[in-house]
Amino acid sequence: MSEEIEVKCPVCKKIHKFKPEIQEFRCRGRLLVLLKDRLGWRLMEVKVITEMEDAELDEIWGT
Repeated sequence: MSEEIEVKCPVCKKIHKFKPEIQEFRCRGRLLVLLKDRLGWRLMEVKVITEMEDAELDEIWGT
């Protein structure tokens, strides 16, 4: 029997069940990624940015 984790979704606010591994997931048409960090397993929304926004972030972060 494989282990499952329960993670609260930031999009629909419900609990989804996953295998504990990094993976992509879609909820209500929005792209999310299941990641593990110092806070545990979390769903984080992927935001696609424009090249202009990327250049602005490069200026802010000094890259």
